Amino acid sequence: MLFITLLSPKGKGTEAVAYLKKLKPPRGITIREVYFTFGRYDGMIVFDAPDVKAAMNFVMETGFATDYTVETLTAIPAKEL
Repeated sequence: MLFITLLSPKGKGTEAVAYLKKLKPPRGITIREVYFTFGRYDGMIVFDAPDVKAAMNFVMETGFATDYTVETLTAIPAKEL
């Protein structure tokens, strides 16, 4: 399953950026890409997880470690519809 997590910083700033640059996924998670963005969200992680529970654990761990507010979306490639 493909997921997109949108990130908004709450406080750690440069520490959070450094953490995301070195982010190592736990077993079962594949990070496709980490982006830093301008606008409503300041970052985005695109990743694969075997199920929603694994995705939730990864997102919670990342949010707690970085002190980011996170919003995660399930993504379905258009060609699969």
